Amino acid sequence: MKEHIRYFTAGALFLVLVLVLVNCANPEKGPGGEKVPGTEAVSVEDEPYELNAHEDVNALINQYFAAYASGDIDTLTSIATPVSEKEQAYISLYSQYVEEYRNINCYTKQGLDSRSYMVAVQIDIKFKDVETTAPGLDFFYVRTNDDGTLYIDNLYSNYNLANQENAFDTSVYSLLLKLINGDEHLAMQSEVQKKYESALASDAALDEMVKTTIPNAINEWIVQMASQDTEAVEGGTESTEQAPEPTETEAPEESEAPAESPDEQEPQKPQEMVYATDKVNVRGSASTEGELIGSLEKGTQIARTGTEGEWSIVDYGGQTGYVKSEYLSTEVVEKDPELEEEENESSNPVSIAEGTVITLKEAVNIRASMSETADKIGTAYEGEKVTVQMSYAEGWSKVTWNGKTGYVKSSLLQ
Repeated sequence: MKEHIRYFTAGALFLVLVLVLVNCANPEKGPGGEKVPGTEAVSVEDEPYELNAHEDVNALINQYFAAYASGDIDTLTSIATPVSEKEQAYISLYSQYVEEYRNINCYTKQGLDSRSYMVAVQIDIKFKDVETTAPGLDFFYVRTNDDGTLYIDNLYSNYNLANQENAFDTSVYSLLLKLINGDEHLAMQSEVQKKYESALASDAALDEMVKTTIPNAINEWIVQMASQDTEAVEGGTESTEQAPEPTETEAPEESEAPAESPDEQEPQKPQEMVYATDKVNVRGSASTEGELIGSLEKGTQIARTGTEGEWSIVDYGGQTGYVKSEYLSTEVVEKDPELEEEENESSNPVSIAEGTVITLKEAVNIRASMSETADKIGTAYEGEKVTVQMSYAEGWSKVTWNGKTGYVKSSLLQ
């Protein structure tokens, strides 16, 4: 979840919800149902974003985040529409972990017509019982009511774009894609991403919150929602919920973060074994901009649990990962000879006792997860010390170094 928008680690987890309502909604109506007159369509302006240039937009976005942090559904639904029952339930859950949103800055451009705005919002999230704030980037499409007041068209929220509980206007969607994939927005996204990674590296409590505490809570919520839907069907209650249509796989990602969804939580999920046809990335969401959580070597076997558009949903070491389906085959793919040799060498992985302090004999990279393609936390140089917390059969060890926690190949610690 590269942008770390409002859901942070939750973003990718939306995609495992399969029982969602698909209703046709009118993007031209405000929260009160009033018709918003259309104007002549315009193209995306070449002018740069305007920073905090519209007081009414700033006030609306600040009101939204204040309501979101407090779980004030009544206020949210009065200024944003539509907000589905499932999204309301999610907001109630997520707000339990948020103290407030700080340093809200709105970057605006004109939308599809002169009465609408595209708004990129930089924020700092203050989680409860966590000192360091988490930088984030959100995005809104704002429209104007007949009376001149503004409202958020929630059809283009990250939640609805992922789940498609309500149909959206493809002309607006195309405009948003053009803007979000533009150089200016990508540069902003990159800047926020760097700040986010720095914040996580500096505060273990923040890292724990966004990578473990919240994902676990959302996993439980997803299972609970699925269970309620199943009980309704088994109890004879007619369900109008359907599986969402495939989303545009190259759209801006949901969220930014690994989706942890253990198989035991979804026992009825069908699986099939597939093989990587080449070395391919595993991401945290169905997008090329999704967080990189690992990779598969050519010939690697992995369980596929479903599909999301052009993406396959896979069980990546207990995490829910996403791989482009074009790089997977149901036929056995032979591994590269060099890879097989490496696997043979690692068949007896190095085991290092917990608490062992090791003085490095060479420089090593400290990774955020057990993958050579995972984000690099830092580089520990020859002569520096690391403390082993645990060694894994995968050939990696979890270590602490300079107050940070990360992963190093166990063979480099001998």
